[in-house]
Amino acid sequence: MFAVGVAILFSGAALAYGYDESTSTIPASTEENCGRCHNPFGYAIFHGPTAIGVHGGYTTTTYKCKGCHTVHRAPAGGQLLLQGATIQASCESCHDGTGGRGVYGTIVARGLQVAGDHSVEATTVVPGGDAESGGSATMSFAGTGGTLTCTDCHSPHGSTVVAAFQGDRYRIANSTTRLPLVKNRLLKQRPGNTATATAEYGSDWCLACHQGRSSALSTVHNHPADSKATTATPFVYNRVARLDVSGAWTGTTVANQTLGFSNQGYLMPYPRTPQQAGHAPICQQCHEDARSVGSLSTIGNTALVTPFLVTMPDGVETSSNPRFQNFPHETSNYRMLVEATVSSFNDDLCLNCHPTSQLP
Repeated sequence: MFAVGVAILFSGAALAYGYDESTSTIPASTEENCGRCHNPFGYAIFHGPTAIGVHGGYTTTTYKCKGCHTVHRAPAGGQLLLQGATIQASCESCHDGTGGRGVYGTIVARGLQVAGDHSVEATTVVPGGDAESGGSATMSFAGTGGTLTCTDCHSPHGSTVVAAFQGDRYRIANSTTRLPLVKNRLLKQRPGNTATATAEYGSDWCLACHQGRSSALSTVHNHPADSKATTATPFVYNRVARLDVSGAWTGTTVANQTLGFSNQGYLMPYPRTPQQAGHAPICQQCHEDARSVGSLSTIGNTALVTPFLVTMPDGVETSSNPRFQNFPHETSNYRMLVEATVSSFNDDLCLNCHPTSQLP
């Protein structure tokens, strides 16, 4: 399967080894090597908000369809003439570190342990999926045997997706511009084919499946999370109130800022700032890639943010903070929490917003 994907997507290239920069043979990012799938080729394919590669932009002169589909050589028992025997196998002909990066495999490749992930084609159970009890629920997904798979969250043809947002990642490992990636990540507006569409990535997108984690349920008491169930104008990933500086003590926040490409949105001074008033944190202010975010002062009215630093993606640089930018695929922390250990979390996470001097 993998060899077929490489032969089509990287014509003439030898085998490439995922997340092994010393042996990778992925060719240079040139129009000759990449232009047939990433068309039109140029700056926008790496940094533009509409850069979608093979996942959209089909015209009479593009060559994108055969990057994923094969008319006469599809595996027996496969789906939709995909080259892989399963949806996951088809996606991972590129998104395993050999072509597309930043999904699964980066943490193990650096010798660390995966502590939390969205398991692909392995389960039908959604933790916190039951809106009545808050417990787990069984859902029917698009993967083998009804399991969760890539296309339950992502739209492979770029249709009906959320608005673009700025995340923590660079577009490609060999980028020299070091610009943040502002894209929709091909995230579906209806993850898991749920009934209600979500136009922006935030708590409501997570709650489409994790319905029992809503803070508006009458039978379950959850930690507050900003969503359409709690306010008419909830914060989303690309629109939160975050601290105005990093690396210096501050108690001031700025409105309408992205959570991505910064660590300034993970601490909430107490009392809450005017921009934070009336809003709870969104899911991703507790659940995101593992990192050090800093701390509040003793009385909690100011915060010192640990600077955001990503010099290379995929955990290449151990000094990066966050080191990996793979959420919500896999993380190195327990339950995908921002601050935790591999097997548990402690009060460090809670103290990011709840200073001890303000506890009743």
